[in-house]
Formats: sequence, structure tokens, C-alpha cells
Amino acid sequence: MHTRSKKNFLVGIGEVLWDIYQDQRHLGGAPANVVMNAHQLGLHGVLVSRVGDDGMGKELVRTLTQRGLATDYVQLDRKKGTGTVLVSLDIKGVPSFRCSHDVAFDYLAYNAKLKELAPQADAVVFGTLAQRSKVARQTILDFLQSATKAIKILDVNARASEAHLQVLIPASLEQADVVKLSKEEVGLIARVLRREGGSIAHFAEYLIKQYQLQLVAITYGAEGCELFNAHESCRLPALPIQVTDTTGAGDAFTAGMVYQLLHKASLREIAEFANLVASFLCTQRGATPHYDVHTLAAFRQSYAA
Repeated sequence: MHTRSKKNFLVGIGEVLWDIYQDQRHLGGAPANVVMNAHQLGLHGVLVSRVGDDGMGKELVRTLTQRGLATDYVQLDRKKGTGTVLVSLDIKGVPSFRCSHDVAFDYLAYNAKLKELAPQADAVVFGTLAQRSKVARQTILDFLQSATKAIKILDVNARASEAHLQVLIPASLEQADVVKLSKEEVGLIARVLRREGGSIAHFAEYLIKQYQLQLVAITYGAEGCELFNAHESCRLPALPIQVTDTTGAGDAFTAGMVYQLLHKASLREIAEFANLVASFLCTQRGATPHYDVHTLAAFRQSYAA
């Protein structure tokens, strides 16, 4: 593993897979996307996941290695295949997804290596897709409970049925310090928690108080983002970009948010940087394009007044 400095060690735990477009495929899976983006921003990103012992799994591991990520915690499954998502884009670059089932990441196992890794993490990002299976769900919960010094970020990324989310969401919120939701997910999670009818601000306030959260982040797509903590909120518009593909934009937002959280930034600084990373990603194809902080600085300058 790479040498890491204090307060920059992020673990993404859950699914890694191939996003398959009509003419090409890209590395994907929300935790993998967050780790990849965070790694390019300068954090030490570690992915915890599972792939099949097949051609796509081996190619995925090679791709992670080529992108500078350690694969020590990407498990190999000799019985189940590597996960895939078929991605279709509409004319505005907004994707729809069809995810494979009963694949390697559904069997992510909690082992001695993960038990040793968890207490070292400064931040852990997790979601709900990999929790669709009991095996992976228990592994994720065990890891979170062992990550005693980490900021725990729930990036909901809802793909499960509402009935399944009624099981997953309360337990996940109990483990989380930070929650990131899209505008669409706010309505869904409010129904799951039986808190419909109020404003987004009131729902965020409820989540913060009920689950002792440090931060609630809401993304509004083309309308920007809004962040809440126990003392203040910050609403920012999106940058006026030409959208190519919004796949993974929420994961890029989460990576930018975690980067600023680990650097003790203010609420506005967190919102501005996460917004910038997500906006840049929407101008690229695929969820994990190549870039660095210098690319982002040039991109931000191009939209400066």
C-alpha cells in the first residue's frame, strides 16, 4: 500500500463493476467512483469490494492498478461473476441503469484483512446497492462498526425497492455521520422514514437531530446543491456547463465533499468544491475520467466572473 499522511485515508466499501455503454465500458460502482475521484484529488483512496474470477474481473483489477489504486482489498470470487450495469443516456446526458444481480460484490466477505483495515480509515463511504444481499450488508456494517475513528458517509445511491430500503436506510443512518442524497432520493427516503410532507430543510433538520449527523448534503442536478449542519445551511447554483454525461456526478460530488471534510473546510467551502468536481465530471464521458486538482483549477477559472 502507498504511504499515507494523517487524515487523508478514505475507504470506499461496496460495489465495483463495469458501466457498459452501447460503444464502450467504464469502471463504475458508487464506492469505486468515489475512491477513484478522491484519489485523483490527492487523498489516499482504498477500495473494498469483490469481483469475479473472470475476464471482466481481471480487466477491472488491471484498470484499478493502472489508475494508481491498490487492489489489496478487492476480493476474488471463483463462483460469481463481476458486476455490470447497462447504461443508457437520454438526449440531456441523463443516464438510466440496469444492474446485474447475484454477482461477486453481493458476497463481499468480512475477513481478517478488513478487520485490520477498518480502524485505520479516516473516512468511509458506503451506500445501499451492495447492501441488497445479506452477506455484503453484514460485511459493510461490521466494517463501519470497526472503523472507530472514521467519518462515515452514507451516499444513498438508491437502487433497491422501497420495501428493501425500509430495512436498509434506518440501520445505515444509525452508522452514518454524513448523508448525501439527490433531490429525488429525498422524497423516497422521506417516505421510507414516514416523514413526508415537509420541506427539504425540515427533513434535513430531522435527519441531523434524529441520527446525530454532522452534515446532510442534497444535490439538485442542474440546480446545484444545498448543505445543512446543525447550525447553518448553504445553497449554491450549478455551474452553467454543457452536459455530456451525468453518470457518477453524485459520486464525484461525494468525493469533493469528503476531501473538504478531511481538510476541516467550512460548509460553504465544502459545497463550492463538491459542486465544482461534480460539474466538471458532467462535462466528461463516464464516471471516472482522468483529471487532477490542476485540471479542476483551470475548469473553475473558465467559469470565473
